[in-house]
Amino acid sequence: MEDWYYAFSGLRVASELPLPEWAMFEEKHPFDLIDVNIRLGSEGPQLGPPVLNADEYCFYIPEAGYYSVRRGCEIVVAPAMGAGASEVRLFLLGSAWGALCYQRGLLALHTSVVQTGDDAVAFCGTTGSGKTSVAAWLVARGYRLVSDDLCRYDVRPQGQPIVYPSTSRIKIWRDALAALGWNHTGLERDHFRLDKFHWPVIRKEKLHPLPVRAVYVLEWGDLGISRLTGVRALHRVVEAATYRGELLEPMGQVAAHWDRCARMVQRVPIWEFTRPRHWAAMKASMTLLTSHWNVLTS
Repeated sequence: MEDWYYAFSGLRVASELPLPEWAMFEEKHPFDLIDVNIRLGSEGPQLGPPVLNADEYCFYIPEAGYYSVRRGCEIVVAPAMGAGASEVRLFLLGSAWGALCYQRGLLALHTSVVQTGDDAVAFCGTTGSGKTSVAAWLVARGYRLVSDDLCRYDVRPQGQPIVYPSTSRIKIWRDALAALGWNHTGLERDHFRLDKFHWPVIRKEKLHPLPVRAVYVLEWGDLGISRLTGVRALHRVVEAATYRGELLEPMGQVAAHWDRCARMVQRVPIWEFTRPRHWAAMKASMTLLTSHWNVLTS
């Protein structure tokens, strides 16, 4: 069986499934050492009930298939009969990959990230806070998308935390597309949210990991930006950016995840960015935002 090879999020991945979302990270030749194997399994949901512990996460999605994530080094996918390839990959590159990051002790956060010069800024928020819409507005005005949705951060013992580039697409709602003047015709629809679309972002060159200049926690309200510090900053980031938080306790990763987030908060300024909840205010909101992050390094 043919394998595809990807250098993704700092890991060397060999996959029995082609992953077009990772095309930018594809390597033409095998690696000497493999960090993660993605394999096709022949079994289906009869393998048993969901399993979730420190070393294994198994789950079944009727529209996609059965997934088994093991010891941070292997994902086995058994597609459901009649499942489309994009649906199978949706959960492979989402829930399964996120669980694998936790198994490996990596910091995986639910954020949107754009490049700002030689570094990056990240946006997080609870469901409906508009982090993807903020990133899309910036991309429409020339900023480069680094990552959207599930993002891997590296909080090293020394130096500034870095974020790894990810899939070059934005999941965006129909009203946001309309407000940005983007046409949804021909776009792939989200399988479970038919009013949400996958907008492809063209990258002319490969992105490398970037240091994180700032993290903005998004809220609705009067326009403004204020600094979050200490325990309050940590709690807000954990609340707003944790990916699939329900996985942490059964995996024994709660304390480790908080520790990784704490080290992030200690080294990266955290800001609360509030703005009115209507598109007419978007231009003024983004003007304030871009002016603010430019001041951070001036």
